[in-house]
Amino acid sequence: MIIKNIWILSKVGLCYYHYAAPYSDYNLDESLFSGFIAGITSFAATLSDENKSIEFIQLDEDELYFEPIGDLITASIVTPGDEKIQPFTIKVMLQFIGTKFLDMYQESIDDFLFEKSDINEEFSKEIQNFLQDKDMMEDIKREQFQNLFNEAINGLVPIDLLHWRGVQLFAESNTELLKESINLIENLNEVSTSLINDKLLEARVTEVLHKLLRDLRQNIIEPDRKKLLIVCRETVSFENLSKILLTRGIHSIHCPSLEYLVEVINTWKDSVSYDILFIDAKVSRRSLRSIHDLELEKDTKIIMVVNTIPRPPRGRLTSKKAISFIVQETIPEFNWKSPLVDYILTYFEHNS
Repeated sequence: MIIKNIWILSKVGLCYYHYAAPYSDYNLDESLFSGFIAGITSFAATLSDENKSIEFIQLDEDELYFEPIGDLITASIVTPGDEKIQPFTIKVMLQFIGTKFLDMYQESIDDFLFEKSDINEEFSKEIQNFLQDKDMMEDIKREQFQNLFNEAINGLVPIDLLHWRGVQLFAESNTELLKESINLIENLNEVSTSLINDKLLEARVTEVLHKLLRDLRQNIIEPDRKKLLIVCRETVSFENLSKILLTRGIHSIHCPSLEYLVEVINTWKDSVSYDILFIDAKVSRRSLRSIHDLELEKDTKIIMVVNTIPRPPRGRLTSKKAISFIVQETIPEFNWKSPLVDYILTYFEHNS
């Protein structure tokens, strides 16, 4: 990834700071650009109410990212490169830069004493130090996960978010960096007993961290093994099924929602092969369209276990994926005697 430009803007369209790398080929009108980013950020906020988002704006070979931080917006133009860096990782970087700027200049902004020329050289040194430190990005991701851990044990965010964000943050790291992140998670798991007084909460945190460690370790031990992504709302049902699958060499990842499935696929894009098992009594047309819209490899297999086969979504599908439906009046308990489990095992073993 090559960072060409970084901007710090207010949400009303004022530019507080602009960094242009020596190799940047952009010469944008500052006022027009600031107003555009402020407007698109406001529009993106309305989309979030409908569980939609704008990850970035494509600019030929480059990508334009923007991330709100308090009353500020951090924006950047980057050239992706070959490292397979996910949009979420770039947004974490922008959050770090925006937070750093607020730490240094929040008081000046609040007192209306802010002069862009006064901080340009000082903050540019911070940016250059950041860009030259190859390990800085991994440190930022670990710091964000630790902050998320603190919020989770204090009841500020759902506990399950630790697993979701952990996969997003660390699954794309190379083996050595991933091992360091795993050490951090292990340490957090150890100290959780002394930080959490509620035994039920402590057990839930431990359970989620163990799941995260298991999934991340699979990337080290068996990075090329095909995985089965199981979309299933019931944690107990998934745990029962995954244990059976594991005895036959099928590694599975729990996706408690369709949105979670999309995040996992975006995180592992082009780096891990997988099939999909979707278990839900009722599937809406909207959900079925979302499944058809997933960017999957041609050999990805999809099985949907439902009580009735959903009607095709309205309108023309962008792509028609081969989906196998299994009709069940009620979703059964997953055990060795279940005919459904036998079918799933046979299907995925013969088609892997």
